[in-house]
This record gives sequence, structure tokens and C-alpha cells, in this order.
Amino acid sequence: MPKVVDHEERRAELRDAVWRLASRDGLEAVTVRAVADEAGCSTGALVHYFADKEDLLLFAFRTVADRVMRRVAAAEELTAEPMELARAMLVEGLPLDRERQAEVRLWFAFLGLALTRPALARDQRLTYRAWRERVAERLAAAKEQGILRADVDPETQAAALVGLVDGLAVQATFEPRALGTERQLELVDACLDQLRA
Repeated sequence: MPKVVDHEERRAELRDAVWRLASRDGLEAVTVRAVADEAGCSTGALVHYFADKEDLLLFAFRTVADRVMRRVAAAEELTAEPMELARAMLVEGLPLDRERQAEVRLWFAFLGLALTRPALARDQRLTYRAWRERVAERLAAAKEQGILRADVDPETQAAALVGLVDGLAVQATFEPRALGTERQLELVDACLDQLRA
């Protein structure tokens, strides 16, 4: 009798294997054979899920983005206060702990790869756009509630804040002593505080 394969479970196993491999050895190590070895399956089994390395890289990118979005969704369960939610959405992009440091390193490695891979570039554009839009929505809600200054444009500020977080993430990755966890949070909070009514 043929073995019944739970495809969702298998994809989760592959997602975890891609994450372990990429965070430990870098994106250049993510190959069909290496992921199959990491997941404990054959390369033949893996090709049922990924046509080639490009598919695998897109999956790896989506894995990183999904990890961040799951934490943002968890933050949304804890509070409805729009400024707290905007802050939570921003700080998830900072390398504040080991897990997020690995995510940031991979995120910027994906940026480099996207320069020559249109499908990956498209996914990154959509992810950044969604990030800016979600922050802008929270800022707009804060403005409606009178928490933000009347002259604040939520879309402009969301773009500036996402840019700030990207810049802090790069600098903190290469100069962690100058931009430790507390300093990164202080800088984000200072920018948010300037928007308050």
C-alpha cells in the first residue's frame, strides 16, 4: 500500500529545513540536494514541491517573510492601540535577538539576489509594499483617534519609518556595539513620538 503523504506537513518540514540551512550556511548553500539532505528526504521527493533552485529561493524568501508576519499577527492579538501596532510592525524588522539577526542577514542577502531574479524582486516589492501599507493603516487609525498630529501624512511617514528600520537593521548588523537593541528601539520610539499630537 503506498504511503500517504501529508503535503502541508511536508511543506512545513521543507520550510524548516530551508530556514535551518539558509540561516546556518547562507543562501548560497540552498540547493535542491542540500535541502533534501537537511530535510532527510530524496531530491526526487523534493522536485514534487520545487521545479528548480529559483522556486526554492522564492520559498526561502517567503519563509523569512512569513516568520515576521506571524509575529506581527501575534502582536495584533495583544493590542488594538494603533501606535503600539505600528511600533510592533516596525520593530519586527530590527535584529533585536538571534532569530531576527538571522532573518535580517537573509533578508539583505535576498535583496542582492533579487537584482538578477525578477520573480524574487517582485515578491520583495510586494512584501515591502504590504509592510508600508500596514504601518500606514495603523498611523491613519491613530490620526483618526487624535493620537497623531493633524499634519502627519500616514503614507509618507510609513515609508520613512520602514526606511528607517531598514537602515537601522543594516547598521546594527555591521556595527552591533554602536546600535544595540536598546538604541535601535530608542531611535524608532523617538521617530514615533515626534508624530504624536
